[in-house]
Amino acid sequence: MHRILRCLLPALFSSALHPAVAADQIIWGKYNVPPYMIRSGEFAHQGIFDQTLDVLKDQLPQYEHIELEAPFPRINSEIRKGSHWCFNGTLKTAERETYGYLSLPSSIFLPLRIIVRRDRLAQFKGPLSLQALLQDHQLITSVMRDRSYSPTVDKLLAAYPPRENYSEQVEAIGMLLAGRIDYMIELPLLASDQARNMGHAGELVAIPMQEANEVVFNRVMCARNEWGRKLIEQVNRVLLANRGKAYYRSIVEKWHDPESVAEIRRIYDSVFLKTP
Repeated sequence: MHRILRCLLPALFSSALHPAVAADQIIWGKYNVPPYMIRSGEFAHQGIFDQTLDVLKDQLPQYEHIELEAPFPRINSEIRKGSHWCFNGTLKTAERETYGYLSLPSSIFLPLRIIVRRDRLAQFKGPLSLQALLQDHQLITSVMRDRSYSPTVDKLLAAYPPRENYSEQVEAIGMLLAGRIDYMIELPLLASDQARNMGHAGELVAIPMQEANEVVFNRVMCARNEWGRKLIEQVNRVLLANRGKAYYRSIVEKWHDPESVAEIRRIYDSVFLKTP
């Protein structure tokens, strides 16, 4: 017995000092931006980004997946620092590629619009010039910190930076509804859904802008280190195997009106699936 204990004790002591390493962990940063990410309520976790993330989580069982609610600037900061954080839903920019690895496209954003209150529509006759709006210092808008809107819009915002900014869309939609800002640059689907959730259905109007009619694609972004490089390679394999399937197409189309669904279908195979 004593001989057995002498053999076992060193092994037990070593196990206590060096516990088994847990499965590699991914923190998926998320925030409430219906209908892309829905964090609570009747349709919780039924957003477009929620469900495309479920595909990735299901197909990457070798990782421990943790969803953590945080404002986008915090998520972006963690990825910049090289933390084991990722975000499903970002746009590719040259700056982001300096600190993050980005996947193939995972979903679609239809063109941005100028969003105004319906009772002020007469003041905003479309199609509007975003540059003219940004140059008009009598009008106030607000933009999300660290967000990329689209290549054209990003250039205009860099040239004519608004004085106001926000961390979460619900904050900006609330300011617009309350009259604290005059307009915002946003996706119509997002703006209308957020207003409806706040009890103001039908009170916002989306107006085309002259400068930008771009369809842009969302991607997964992880830190630009070896961990992130390996993970994005695995994410890309999952996307390549699943994006062409009917169930994945239905996720990308979810929540859109029939006209928008038709627009998504026109570009899905010819553009979305072929964009690197």
